[in-house]
Amino acid sequence: MKIRQTDRSGAAVRPLARAGVVALGLGMTAALALSGCAQSDVGGSEAGDSNVASQTPEESDLTSPSPTDGAGEEDAGQDGELPQAADMEVAAGNSGRGLPPGLEGNTDSPVGVAWAPVEGLLYVVTNGSSSCPLFAEPEATIGSGGKSAKVDAPDGVLTVQFMPPSDGICTMDFVPTTTVVEVPAEADTGEAVPVVLGDKGDVELLPRPAEGEPGPVAWLDS
Repeated sequence: MKIRQTDRSGAAVRPLARAGVVALGLGMTAALALSGCAQSDVGGSEAGDSNVASQTPEESDLTSPSPTDGAGEEDAGQDGELPQAADMEVAAGNSGRGLPPGLEGNTDSPVGVAWAPVEGLLYVVTNGSSSCPLFAEPEATIGSGGKSAKVDAPDGVLTVQFMPPSDGICTMDFVPTTTVVEVPAEADTGEAVPVVLGDKGDVELLPRPAEGEPGPVAWLDS
């Protein structure tokens, strides 16, 4: 007769031992599986870091491109910058800094007028601040016995008007600015012509000494 071992409760010992072995084996398998997952995560993290590093842009890619040569430079004659009167085209409405060729300046007078070398055109020169120059209107009129803009305009008298002065702070220098002004055809006759310079006064305009040359400047008395 076989005798089976039992514990105090009378249950068989061998089956319990066999169950413990099975449970221990399952626990070790689970532990090994978890260890493998952990190693896989670490490897994946390192691989991800490697990919991020490989995708980092080169330093040269982060550097802003240098501006092209000449960008931002302003063209001459823009933003209030006047050309030199010696270089400007002799056409009605054009203005320039200084005096055109053939004209003599006068630092004691605020304004003067002369025939331009082109028929039908005048040079009107104003002396004053270089930052607030005074410009003449591009067209003069010839009087017909009436009044215009508070200026007497008798028959045969040329009238030159001026644009409103600039606002703002003006420098204290005293430089000439020249404006080309168109006159009616009947005014350019080669004879002396009286000219009213806005509300500043009047002068006697003498003819050109020769065709294609500017006339002498008739300066207003200061």
